[in-house]
Amino acid sequence: MSVSAIQSTAVEERKYLGTTRYGWNVVLFSGAGWFFDGYVINVWPLAIPFVMSDLHLTVQSIGTITTFYVIAYTLGTLAGGTFSDYFGRRRVLSFSVLIYMFVDALTAVAQGFWSLSFFRFLTGTGTGMELPTGSTFITDTVNNRWRARLISVMGAGYPFGYVLAVASFATIGAAWGWRWVFVASIIPGIIVFFVRRRVGESPRFQEALERLKRGEVKRDRVTNITVFRKPYSRDSVPAVIYWIGNAFAFWAFYTFIPLYLVKVRHMSTPVELMWLATYNVWAVVINYLTSWLSDLWGRRPFAIAFALLTLISVWAMTYVPDGASLYLVGALVFVFNNATWCVSFAHSTEIFPTHIRGSGIGTTMTCGRIASIFAPMLFGVLSAQYGIAIAFRLGALAWILTILGYLLSRETSGIELEKIDRPVTLATVSPGIAPLEQSLE
Repeated sequence: MSVSAIQSTAVEERKYLGTTRYGWNVVLFSGAGWFFDGYVINVWPLAIPFVMSDLHLTVQSIGTITTFYVIAYTLGTLAGGTFSDYFGRRRVLSFSVLIYMFVDALTAVAQGFWSLSFFRFLTGTGTGMELPTGSTFITDTVNNRWRARLISVMGAGYPFGYVLAVASFATIGAAWGWRWVFVASIIPGIIVFFVRRRVGESPRFQEALERLKRGEVKRDRVTNITVFRKPYSRDSVPAVIYWIGNAFAFWAFYTFIPLYLVKVRHMSTPVELMWLATYNVWAVVINYLTSWLSDLWGRRPFAIAFALLTLISVWAMTYVPDGASLYLVGALVFVFNNATWCVSFAHSTEIFPTHIRGSGIGTTMTCGRIASIFAPMLFGVLSAQYGIAIAFRLGALAWILTILGYLLSRETSGIELEKIDRPVTLATVSPGIAPLEQSLE
């Protein structure tokens, strides 16, 4: 199928908000994976207070275990995005869920530091493959004016997965303990796997493979190298910078927020779980609103604003008193953080052509995650020395890198993929604030 055929088909079939029926299937396909990611990723921080008590681990030990997880998550991010450019978006996403729905359940049999580290490492490999591949799949298939909004719909699966993790701890965990919560993770994993069998491969990706075979576009044998060659380096370097900020700040906060609420704020576990669940519900609503605005008025201004607001909110959370003010500021942290990430997923997939799109977002995210590997470990050291509140404040400074990355990047909102796929030299455009679309025309 040619690109023109894809376009005409899309025009004929566009009967739903922002995309075709196939496009919505892709959004739900990818969102199902994010739902499971939200469960798997957040079961761990929710389990930390119980794991520490049961296995007699320290905060530093937990920080190290989480660092192992982030290392694996980094490898999975690189592999998922890159493999999606070779084997297809659908195939990689289907394979990834098979990996981590089983190994996450095996966390239940961990007996100490090393076995727990091993199972979290394997889980991280699978979950890391989801992030770059899902947003790449959606960018390939949906209307250019709705891209961020539909990626936010995919991203909504993550908070709902978080809510499921909270519900599992409030029910299964309360009745049988933290180990059975991990065992239960295999159930949503199986559901996601069967949902994903119903969606076909991206026609745009298949067309890109045909163009590669005909020699119309070229890439290195290892596509990650191409990402940093001209003309793509002009856009990949700023993306690396903002992904370092995003990832480091995330892992320096989200992993330890349940521990902070329980140990520092002396909150009961039921109240802590209720707060975290409602935080994520708010995040779903604001994510869509922010994505809608970024589709209308641009990615960069909203990413910069929300990164700054996240930094301020994290600091405020460590100062405000208990009660309503703490709840409100905590909700703002979740809302602003999630919004920044959602815009970043859209922006990162819009700066690369189809034949290296997965490798582009996967590689730039991986560079950010390499730096973030040290975030949980550093948090553990800082919290042991100065307290969790100080560690939160220092970790939040990483959002400055997100702001810098977007200041150096170019605007991509509304860019048509056909313009990106044309073999043009983007690097000839020097102004950092030049919209990407203008540079292609």
